[in-house]
Amino acid sequence: SGGHANRLQRTSSPSTKVRASSSYSASSSKNDKVKQQKKKNGTSSNKDTSVAPRDFDVSNIQKPRKGCDVLVDALVREDVDVVFAYPGGASMEIHQALTRQEDKITNVLCRHEQGEVFAAEGYAKVTGKVGVCIATSGPGATNLVTGIADAMLDSIPMVAITGQVPRRMIGTDAFQETPTVEITRPITKHNYLVMDIKDIPRVVAEAFYLARSGRPGPVLIDIPKDVQQQMLNPSELDTSFEPSKMLEYYDKRLPADPRKGLLLDVARAIANAKRPVLYVGGGCIDASEELAKFVELTGIPVAQTLMGLGSFSEMHPLALQMLGMHGTIYANYAIDKCDLLLAFGVRFDDRVTGKVKDFAPNASIVHIDIDAAEIGKNKAVDYSVCADMGQSLGGLNKLFEEKQVEINAQTMKEWTDDVLEQKKLKQMTYPEYEDAIAPQHAIKVLEEVTKGDAVISTGVGQHQMWAAQWYRFAKPRRWLTSGGLGSMGYGFSSAPRAAA
Repeated sequence: SGGHANRLQRTSSPSTKVRASSSYSASSSKNDKVKQQKKKNGTSSNKDTSVAPRDFDVSNIQKPRKGCDVLVDALVREDVDVVFAYPGGASMEIHQALTRQEDKITNVLCRHEQGEVFAAEGYAKVTGKVGVCIATSGPGATNLVTGIADAMLDSIPMVAITGQVPRRMIGTDAFQETPTVEITRPITKHNYLVMDIKDIPRVVAEAFYLARSGRPGPVLIDIPKDVQQQMLNPSELDTSFEPSKMLEYYDKRLPADPRKGLLLDVARAIANAKRPVLYVGGGCIDASEELAKFVELTGIPVAQTLMGLGSFSEMHPLALQMLGMHGTIYANYAIDKCDLLLAFGVRFDDRVTGKVKDFAPNASIVHIDIDAAEIGKNKAVDYSVCADMGQSLGGLNKLFEEKQVEINAQTMKEWTDDVLEQKKLKQMTYPEYEDAIAPQHAIKVLEEVTKGDAVISTGVGQHQMWAAQWYRFAKPRRWLTSGGLGSMGYGFSSAPRAAA
């Protein structure tokens, strides 16, 4: 029986495994007949000539698994419940494996790879989880490129999985072969070419850790077709590792907790300022509660970027809506007149700043961001904190709550009264027609009906700006749009997927 079990473990294809099982059944049946004949003739033998004991159960043997099944198992371990995929020759094995786990993972079948990658982005933006998309090799992989770049610029956690031609054919210009890793290297946080089935669990765990940690972003996994078909006994797979320990070089570059001394300097700068204003972006989406508390404690007015909409309720009296090229007059007025600019989770994008040297010309600047590369990249700053935004705001809130630093209430009131007066005088307007409905009016009515709590998805262009201007978001993760890359076609692809 031991030899038979070993043969099963070494089998390289399902068909071989079936023949091995059939061989056992035939041998058992033959030996049973021999024994029955001997018993009938009154003879017996002390030697058991059967291939295996009578109580041998083939179902107890740990069956080898394909690489595609190992991949799907790894996705299940990462709590993936939805993937967006379009099949092709080099990814068909993965789709077959998904059907074997359809009780755990739903595959939303899109009609084009660019649609699926935008769908994965929309899913990630609404849920805060890592979005997953799957495509085949060659044109399937290249059709993902725009969406991967979009996720990179907007800091969206995503794992893109692509099929690749068999290992022996890589570099031969095989049918539907493209160097996917090389193509996507500049637009991903990291990418992998998996050359052995044993690496799949580790690579998937690392990819998800990289996608969601630090400044979120996309990670690509490229898996050759023969690796998806490769067989391995589950006992040979190592799934006990911790990604943060495997990626020590990466972990060491992640920002530490914000130092109290730096936060105290920022708090004192706020207390000494006469005209402070908040400039908040996508980095504050997951720190909306801490941001609301900070505004409650300080009374500082808030301007938001396109990617930051919803991080602070736009229904709040101190909300100045969006700033920048397409922003409100009063938000830009506050930026121009402030003496302290609190730039939280932003990157001083050109659509916000215009001429950088003329942006907030009279202000000292505090920049808090999780990505050290963004601090001082586009605009010189006076105070910088490289740390998680939720932790940084929490630390500042504690300083103000404990009254280690106090704000001059009268000075702050004079400033906010000035800004709110501008907000009253410089309201946005739109034309009204007797025989038509202005788009801005339709969006405004939609906001009133939904109380700012609907998920809004847009493409890119004028309608995108109208939605940003006229729909006031009460909560985070309700706004789906392509910000940094400005990808047309994004809105329709991401909208229905947000409901997934």
